[in-house]
Amino acid sequence: MLSVSLLLAVVLIAPSVRAQNTSADHFARGKQLVENNCVDCEGGTQKGEEEGIRELEAALEAHSEKPVDAYKLLAEAYANMSTYVGKDETQARAFRNKEYDIYRKLYALVPEDEEVLMDYSRTLPEGKEQIPIFQKVLSVNPKNTNARFSLGELLFRENKVKEGLEEMKQAVALESDPESVRNDVQRVIEALDQHHCPLQNAAAYNDEVFEAETAATQGAGNPQPMVAFKKKFAAALEQHACVARE
Repeated sequence: MLSVSLLLAVVLIAPSVRAQNTSADHFARGKQLVENNCVDCEGGTQKGEEEGIRELEAALEAHSEKPVDAYKLLAEAYANMSTYVGKDETQARAFRNKEYDIYRKLYALVPEDEEVLMDYSRTLPEGKEQIPIFQKVLSVNPKNTNARFSLGELLFRENKVKEGLEEMKQAVALESDPESVRNDVQRVIEALDQHHCPLQNAAAYNDEVFEAETAATQGAGNPQPMVAFKKKFAAALEQHACVARE
């Protein structure tokens, strides 16, 4: 049998151990587990990601001092889980729904957060509902090229051709990543084609942007061809006449 003194020691120690499991402890463990168990992480596992989710949920239940950070990590974890269970579409959809629910909570908590706004936009059907969200992103950061280009595409689809083309043109001009510039140029050309308003010499622009991307990314990299191309492409879009369709 245990002595009285030993029993008292166990009773005194147990609350101390439980007290260590604060919201900050749960958050720290959850953060580490989620970051170390992403789908592409070396040694990452689904089990580790699930454990990270449990820790973050415990942190939030314990009124975490960093609820926004906890929710962002939780959304990331749910996204990872949807990939882990990707072969089961029902489970994958359930985790995507959980991810989107977190983005909605975050939007309610921090509606001016640029990252949150971009994530929240993904929960909305493409179209009119997304337009004010991207406009809000740009009011926070006018140099967010993803938001600007997406806004341009949506305006174009709403038949606001002049406004949409202007946003896409500005996005290309502001974009600094050579690969993203090439992708955006191709998307502008495709959008104009789909609107039955093709850009003159479109094939030549596709070739030129590819050459400029190659120059910028090979070896030490020469950014000048891309700088020159962007000015030329912007001028072409400025002169391009494209009317709204009835």
